[in-house]
Amino acid sequence: MAQQRLTSQVLYATFVACLGSMQYGYHIAELNAPQQVMSCSEFRIPQEDLPYDKTWLGRHNLVQCVPLDDEQFGVVTAMFSVGGIAGSYYAGGLADRFGRRTVAFYTSLIGLLGSLLLFASNSYRALITGRIIVGVASGASIVVTPLLINEIAPAAWRGALGSLNQLFINLGILLTQALALRFANSYRWRWLLFTGAVVAAANFLLLFRISESPKWLTLQGRTADAESALRRLRGGASYPETHQEVQEWQRELPDPEAHQHQQQRGPTLWQYVRDPVYRKPRNVIIATLTGQQFCGINSIVFYGVKVIGQLLPEHAIQVNFAVSILNVLMTLVASLVIDRFGPKRLLQWSTGVMSAMSLCISIGITSRRAALLVVATLVYIGAFALGLGPVPFLLIGQISAPQDAATAQSFGTICNWLATAFVAYGFPIANGMLGGYVYLVFAAVALAFAVYAQRRIPDTRRAGYEQMWAEY
Repeated sequence: MAQQRLTSQVLYATFVACLGSMQYGYHIAELNAPQQVMSCSEFRIPQEDLPYDKTWLGRHNLVQCVPLDDEQFGVVTAMFSVGGIAGSYYAGGLADRFGRRTVAFYTSLIGLLGSLLLFASNSYRALITGRIIVGVASGASIVVTPLLINEIAPAAWRGALGSLNQLFINLGILLTQALALRFANSYRWRWLLFTGAVVAAANFLLLFRISESPKWLTLQGRTADAESALRRLRGGASYPETHQEVQEWQRELPDPEAHQHQQQRGPTLWQYVRDPVYRKPRNVIIATLTGQQFCGINSIVFYGVKVIGQLLPEHAIQVNFAVSILNVLMTLVASLVIDRFGPKRLLQWSTGVMSAMSLCISIGITSRRAALLVVATLVYIGAFALGLGPVPFLLIGQISAPQDAATAQSFGTICNWLATAFVAYGFPIANGMLGGYVYLVFAAVALAFAVYAQRRIPDTRRAGYEQMWAEY
């Protein structure tokens, strides 16, 4: 059948959509390596024949560094989350109203402008403004990207293609770290920020060559446009095949006879939060998207060098780089197995292993066993990348009714942003109070999540929204 084929058009559209997620990953990590040099705390001077004021940057009045203390740098970093929450809050409603591809266009343009502002910033306020703007773009991207992929992917490939969202987030992080080897010095750190603009510009230009989501067009009652877009995605499939797939989408709507004449719109965010009709998927989304963070992943992503540096100060950066590479590789593996095992089983397995490894990390730190700490950290990251990393954002669309998907994606992403901010700011405090024992808390949360996944998360491989939720 046409809806089962994986075509070059679907792969291309998925790649273009995932460049939005790559921007999110890039901006998460872009300030880590150059923190000391861009804030005037340290001067790393490369082998240059010219003084800084004679370089291209210096001649264009871009200062060598912006004086920032630790608190100010923390505020600059945090503004990314503030912008992210705002972007995620509005993205779902805008995507429902104007289309997934249209919102992706403007998101890339906003990301481009924000990155250029960061590149040209000569003051604390300019850096804050730039981080808010790229945060808005990133927050919107991680709503729209999984939504678009879910709606263009053939049913048999939805899990594999959906997991590429997390893969490209990790590739964005890895790209930052790779470029930092050359650019994280007092002469070139601005080019790290400029690269974010390059990725956004590429995303913006490539979006011109993909079609709007045919499923969204169906929701708007634009059946002919939906079938035309679907035929392009399915590699020129016959009219009966694409017509059948569109009819299947129509049958999933509350009133399949009316939507040829009436525009179908999903709930507003506040309706979704308050209406008991959405209680079951809403509860799973809250648990899954906050659980992803409360299992402790950002204690490694944000503070891995510091955690590992407690026992291996001379090799912490290399170990952290290896962690990032492993994260990318295991996310790629997840894309190959997610449809075979299903999101529910991968979540159970992933969080179970993470619970055991969090316990081992705690033992490694408190008993000062460096080898145990390193091995447990690598296995912990591998388990996360195989399940708890890619599955949550993919799961939202699969457990939601079609007309609710965009709002549910915004709701879930906001939950994830809030949990990310909580862990990012709370971990240093908890680590200072508890030391390595803080990982016992993460172990308990991961174990509780594994039990929750078994009892409350439905099997998304069942056909139909009502049938999937029948036992829950």
